[in-house]
Amino acid sequence: MHARTAWGALLALTMTASGCSALGGDSPASTSSSSTPAPSSTAAHTSVQLFTPPAEGRDWVVVAKDPADTQRIADALKSDGLALTSINTAIGMVTLRSPDDDVQKRAKGVDGVSAAVTDRSAGWTPDEPQLPVAGDLTPATDIPTPPSPPKGGDPFDGWLWGAAAIDVAGAHEVTTGRREVRVGVIDTGIDASHPDLAPVLDTGLSRSFVTDLPDIDGPCEADGCVDPVGADDAGHGTHVAGTIAAAANGLGVTGVAPGVTLVDLRAGQDAGLFFIGPTINALTYAADQRLDVVNMSYYVDPWLVACRGGAPGDSPDQAAFQDVSIELMHRAYDVADKAGVTIVSSAGNDAADVGAPGTDETSPDYGGTARDRSVDPSSCERLPLDGKRVIGVASVDQGDARSTFSNWTSDPSDRRIDIAAPGGQEPDGRGGILSAMPRDLARAEGAIDDEGRVTQDGNQRVVRSCPDGIGDIDPDPDERCGLYTWLQGTSMASPHVAGVAALVISANGDRMRPADVAATLGRTATDKPCPADEGAVTCEGTTQLNGIFGEGVVDAAAAVR
Repeated sequence: MHARTAWGALLALTMTASGCSALGGDSPASTSSSSTPAPSSTAAHTSVQLFTPPAEGRDWVVVAKDPADTQRIADALKSDGLALTSINTAIGMVTLRSPDDDVQKRAKGVDGVSAAVTDRSAGWTPDEPQLPVAGDLTPATDIPTPPSPPKGGDPFDGWLWGAAAIDVAGAHEVTTGRREVRVGVIDTGIDASHPDLAPVLDTGLSRSFVTDLPDIDGPCEADGCVDPVGADDAGHGTHVAGTIAAAANGLGVTGVAPGVTLVDLRAGQDAGLFFIGPTINALTYAADQRLDVVNMSYYVDPWLVACRGGAPGDSPDQAAFQDVSIELMHRAYDVADKAGVTIVSSAGNDAADVGAPGTDETSPDYGGTARDRSVDPSSCERLPLDGKRVIGVASVDQGDARSTFSNWTSDPSDRRIDIAAPGGQEPDGRGGILSAMPRDLARAEGAIDDEGRVTQDGNQRVVRSCPDGIGDIDPDPDERCGLYTWLQGTSMASPHVAGVAALVISANGDRMRPADVAATLGRTATDKPCPADEGAVTCEGTTQLNGIFGEGVVDAAAAVR
């Protein structure tokens, strides 16, 4: 799933998809009124080094046949005058940026290099970036009244129909999560200033693996185009993070696992695209730090479906890039699994049968011109969904029916759909999932005014929760209030499952193998029989395992008992 900078585009996207120092350095630790703030950690040994790239040039991925040769290959590329952007010794990947036309030849001339590919065709020019547009800045007066929250819940918990549907309250009778259990959010970032996320976010361990690309992200906001840890100009990652673990602090909403620790692993551009280099580096870093769970609510750009050898009609260079993406992702899956990282991924929002041959109409969405491509799951993959060690999450609506946008499979034995969770249904309004929204994004889009009050324009999509002493229409000059918005998609279903996975590990008391976490989630899920056929959607399988719900709808309370 992708995220976009403007609210309308972000909502549409959730409905249509799925010289800095090494690792970008640390940002100041968050401050919070919580009595149990997340620790500010220092990263242990890491296999990933990051470097500030030059402003111009195409990005390249160089693959080592043997990861043990990665550093030697990186040194040779650097000696040849190429500007490296990252070195990943665990996976065998070096990335670089160069305006030269002979990069592939030079890189493949280095002993031990198996491939050198780029996702951007020479001479390709993207469309103008979509930037936020401020709306009506008149303060709202008809502030909506939230439903009454459950006993002891946060003010907006009455709006969390998804949490109620999977019995999060019942799970919290057993555990709200242990702080030493850490969940990595591989996404567009997490707003570290959000008062519902600051208490649970470990900024010291968090890292950003991306550099802004002005051609798609708009003007850079930070020196070197490297956004600091704790920033989220797109909003997608902050929303996902809130569903997983928003603090139980009397403000806004309560996450599925408010007692665990979040780690911001930014791999997404401001424009909502997620490229292979940052994705691989973020997942490798999660393995190096032995995080317990990672959530990946997106697909790896620019290919919605990547095919071995390419799809019919793809150019040799495009085919080579897809081969590299698949190979490196599987290397990363192996590294993460061995480190004990449970990987949770959204199933995608194409309303597509991911288990049968079909047509990819959107790829490539960067670096070339999109066209209709015939794709076959026997040789093609949706990354990261198709990893054997990845828990694939489909979406259900408020009635536990398949969300009309959610992907499904006609071959449930392929286990592309493992489980389902609440993700929303209505095309707009409040039928989606309510979660955290970055203040800067809300201000840029005119959802709040310069004094932090919700505007008339923002009143239908944004709500504000403030500590005692700040009324509904009072200004918030000290930025103490939290902002929240409704989004929907399998991007919103996946973090429900990631949060429950963190609760399962917390209740177990010891570190768990990812296979055991997945087995617990599946065994305790609420079985859902195949519904009546929905035209093009024909459900295959049994009540215990089918292509729409997988092993059923996740049940938080049952999973921790």
